[in-house]
Amino acid sequence: MRRTRLRRVFEILILLWIIDPAGGESDGGHDVPVELIVTGTPEEANKILNSIHAGEEFGALARQYSIDASADAGGQLGTVDTDSLREELKDALRGIKPGEVTGVIKIPAGYAILKVLKEPESADPTEADRDRAATALKNVRLIPDDSGYGEFFQAIRNSLPTGSDLRAWQLDLKRVCATREQAPHDGIAAMQKLIANEGAAMDTFHLGYSHYTLGQLWSSQRDFDDAIKELDVVYQLALSASNYPLAWHMEEVLGTSYLHRAAFADPAIDPVINQALLFPSHPGTLHTKRADAEKAIDYLSRGLKREPSNTELQWLVNLAYMAADEYPSQVPKEFLIPPSTFASKEDLGRFLDVAPAAGLATYGNAGGVVIDDFDNDGLLDVVTSQIDDCAPLRFFHNNGDGTFTDRAGAAGLGGQTGGLNIIQADYNNDGCVDLLVLRGGWEIPRRHSLLRNNCDGTFTDVTAQSGLLDGPLSSSQSAVWLDIDNDGKLDLFIANENAPSQLFLNKGDGTFVDISHEAGIDRTAFSKAAVSADYDNDGYPDIYVSNFNGDNFLYHNNGDRTFTEVARPAGVNWPWMSFGAWFFDYDNDGRPDLFVTSYFFSLEEVARSYMGLPRKGETLKLYRNLGDGKFEDVTSAVKLDRVFMPMGANFGDIDNDGFLDIYMGSGNPAFTSTLPNVLLHNQGGKRFVDITTSSGTGALAKGHGIAFGDLNNDGDEDLFVVMGGPQPGDRSPSRLFENPGKHGNDWITVRLVGVRSNRSAIGARIAVTVVNQGQGRRTIWRTVGSGGSFGASPLQQHVGLGKSARIEKVEVWWPASKTKQTFEGVAVNQFLEIKEFEKSFTGETRRSFQLGGPARSAQRRNASGL
Repeated sequence: MRRTRLRRVFEILILLWIIDPAGGESDGGHDVPVELIVTGTPEEANKILNSIHAGEEFGALARQYSIDASADAGGQLGTVDTDSLREELKDALRGIKPGEVTGVIKIPAGYAILKVLKEPESADPTEADRDRAATALKNVRLIPDDSGYGEFFQAIRNSLPTGSDLRAWQLDLKRVCATREQAPHDGIAAMQKLIANEGAAMDTFHLGYSHYTLGQLWSSQRDFDDAIKELDVVYQLALSASNYPLAWHMEEVLGTSYLHRAAFADPAIDPVINQALLFPSHPGTLHTKRADAEKAIDYLSRGLKREPSNTELQWLVNLAYMAADEYPSQVPKEFLIPPSTFASKEDLGRFLDVAPAAGLATYGNAGGVVIDDFDNDGLLDVVTSQIDDCAPLRFFHNNGDGTFTDRAGAAGLGGQTGGLNIIQADYNNDGCVDLLVLRGGWEIPRRHSLLRNNCDGTFTDVTAQSGLLDGPLSSSQSAVWLDIDNDGKLDLFIANENAPSQLFLNKGDGTFVDISHEAGIDRTAFSKAAVSADYDNDGYPDIYVSNFNGDNFLYHNNGDRTFTEVARPAGVNWPWMSFGAWFFDYDNDGRPDLFVTSYFFSLEEVARSYMGLPRKGETLKLYRNLGDGKFEDVTSAVKLDRVFMPMGANFGDIDNDGFLDIYMGSGNPAFTSTLPNVLLHNQGGKRFVDITTSSGTGALAKGHGIAFGDLNNDGDEDLFVVMGGPQPGDRSPSRLFENPGKHGNDWITVRLVGVRSNRSAIGARIAVTVVNQGQGRRTIWRTVGSGGSFGASPLQQHVGLGKSARIEKVEVWWPASKTKQTFEGVAVNQFLEIKEFEKSFTGETRRSFQLGGPARSAQRRNASGL
């Protein structure tokens, strides 16, 4: 989540002085790929250096101990021009060979250790690939980290136990919570003491750095009053020292701080506020503190006047005018991004956020979501998690009347805290859907939780006895359930961050064994997504892993519990900086295609993409499956060649036309990265059209877990989104966007029950052949799974059929038994249950209801005036 590029760290000026501040003439430097660790004391640096020499992995130590912004990426800085480094670092690198590390180097920010990376092997990126990635990064303006998340998390790192007690801490959710809660306050007290005792003797740089750190810690804890006071001290220090680049930077930081306080500081969950915090804002929906919005306009406009071509500042200025309810009429002409920039070219109806009325308006931080039927009553429930280690899981039972009740305590989930992502499956084939909670993503390794559904409304934590805690713990938010050997038992693949990926084979007795190494699937990368499909239709599920800052992996299943990595020959190893991913058949040709998001920490690139200006960062990628083991990049052809900043992402069919659409959550921890979520409509498998504005789904704040599901059994898919950043200062309300259902298309929902195949039917394929009036015959394809890689949709498959549809046949392919079922005479607009080997299906029409119940009518009346 935090920036990992050294270049942008220096642009902040008051963070770490690694690059030579004086610049100067080149002395014949060269580009070297390096990793970095920075500590606060020489003792700690020497301890880490001894650990490196003892064989411990550099990246893991960087993630755990480094105070540099590159820590989250294992200290990776990419390729660095030695000319740009400070003299002491340049000297230390002389004579260091690939694979070797420097000694401890004193720098203004602390004590540094550098490692020169080895040249890649043939399977790794080529020189041209690295040059391409480095060029893309070099030309991209990365956003300032003004949220305090870096300082917040460093305070936590500073509080960690060491040695064997660290693992005990990682396993104890209560201890982890206590640390996350107390450490930032300890950090604030320490900084206050430092400034009080030593501030008078500090030079301007270190005094400004101390006040900046304190201000960011206050921001992270949602104390914006104290944060702004400290940041203003830094601004005044910069002005007094005639350090104008720093002063100009602080104007942007102060402007975004005021903007954040104006728009997001109110914790009230109110439907009118939820409507107002949609992008672009509607005139007359003022919910903000106008004085703060005006302050934001003032600070941000100063920089834009100096640098009119800065689209990052232009975006923020327009947002500030929206917060002041003065957009577009009061925005100076030379600053205005016109409303036409955001206009949708298609209108499928407006989705109303009914989360408050439905009882689903959770208020918190980044997290995951699962929509599924956990008690087999024919109604979809909602489970949410948060990255906050003190926030418990929420288990919202569907009451069948448009409302939900949190039963987490009664379900035995009250002690399950934290979890950036969650996924579901019936791993033990008992007919009830279980949960897996993933923890540590972007942060510190800690335990995951496998929660067995007891089929009586309760869950039991069986992680320890399952074997999933054997071996080292790791950080992850990404995993996928699949049956790698078609034995009818679901196995588990977990993609880790700067640690080997793990493949756990299901032994069928409630336990798993790690076969990662012998399966050839234990590569190490900073992995952000893990998804599965049988892309070559050979009967065995394959795995795709997206990686942040490196090649992505496509693991071909060899059918013997081993895998071969084939991303490069298949043509799907990019983007270089990836995040979300999934397989889906976007064009209904019967072959699983592959969607992968790029993830640049650049507001400017996103703004330029909206404004139709030339972009420099990599775009999303859509790879069309050619059916011969290779994929074709069709990103431009389908109009997806844009730069977003997506985190959570998933897919569903919002208008029941049979073609799968895309919804993406946006942002990163920085307050600067205030962007709308994005809804893209699939037009017949030919192109995708942005309908965010017309649909009203452009929620601001940070978008994370996303799931599609028909929560009120009315035949169309609604959209649930977990919102919020990673620290207390960036909490937001979740969203439930109810589908307006004005498309008039038919549908069926299919629940498959495996017998020889896994009970969840994960990996089974469905083909529905329909005839639409005036359009002829076509086949619509679905593969059973939970959708994208950040947020989980139901395992039952909702299939849109288009207008005036007549189903000719429904076919189901089962992976373990290698059998096919064919059913004719299936009526539209009903729920089907199909059991493996059965010659008939069960169909029913379920009662539908309005989401939100009685409170919904009042909410719609309030929203109608917007």
